[in-house]
Amino acid sequence: MRRLGLTLAAACAALLAWWVWPDGAQPEAAAARQAARGGFAASLVGTRPDGAAAETGGKLVVDQQLRQLFDYYLATLGERDLAAIRTELRSQLKRALGGGTLTQAMGLFDRYVAYKRSLAGKEAAAANLPRRLELVQAARRQYFSQLELDGLFGDEDRYDDFTARRLAIEANPALSAADKQRMVAQLESRLPSALRAAREEPVKHLALADAEARLKQGGGGEQQLYQLRAGMVGQAAADRLGELDREQAGWQKRLDDFKSERTAILSNGGLSARQRQQAVAQLQSQRFSPQEALRLPAYLPN
Repeated sequence: MRRLGLTLAAACAALLAWWVWPDGAQPEAAAARQAARGGFAASLVGTRPDGAAAETGGKLVVDQQLRQLFDYYLATLGERDLAAIRTELRSQLKRALGGGTLTQAMGLFDRYVAYKRSLAGKEAAAANLPRRLELVQAARRQYFSQLELDGLFGDEDRYDDFTARRLAIEANPALSAADKQRMVAQLESRLPSALRAAREEPVKHLALADAEARLKQGGGGEQQLYQLRAGMVGQAAADRLGELDREQAGWQKRLDDFKSERTAILSNGGLSARQRQQAVAQLQSQRFSPQEALRLPAYLPN
């Protein structure tokens, strides 16, 4: 499954997208120019189809990969008309599906298009995110079976429901900050593991840094630090972080030694200013590569 980058901003962007569903008008001149150049649409040049189609036991696999494939081609609306998009999609689907499942996939695509169009023009009725979610859910039930809903929108629906509930908790003036934090944590605990991991991923490094700081303040040693990292980000990442720590410690030791020797040179009254400058330059070239020397000004006093 495609990696889930499910943030509130991304969820809102996805919901906003259907307010601007094209009206089907075809810019014929642009399409003709693209056809002359070759390729289906200029916006797809240099890309590969996103998503995939599959069948099992003679039945179409209805999942988010299939929906991503639909959206990949629908993203060209405005460059190509819907009839051309449908023809191109069918050609792509034929590579993976047999006759029966191909017909099923194209029927599903037609309903998916009708669903997206049904949402257009309802902006005035969706003044806030919860109301917008209600409209989306109601529209989906008109066009898809429950199995299709679970396959096409399952993860998104679960995350949208979590988002609406979280916003309601955070906007409740009767709750204290501690109550809000506890209730949101309970909501998060009920998310599927993949969605929970996707939500935590962007801030995982912050949580780890905070936990490391607390451990060090409490006198924790290198072994406890490794165990903490392995528990939070996995053993492989803990190994890499340990190596980075050793590299940083080595750099800091070299830097401290250089600064000490540099201070001794600069304070040597027996050398002229030019000699001191030359001695510092020679010391620097002995201790650091040219690439490392670029970092030195940030660590040295003026």
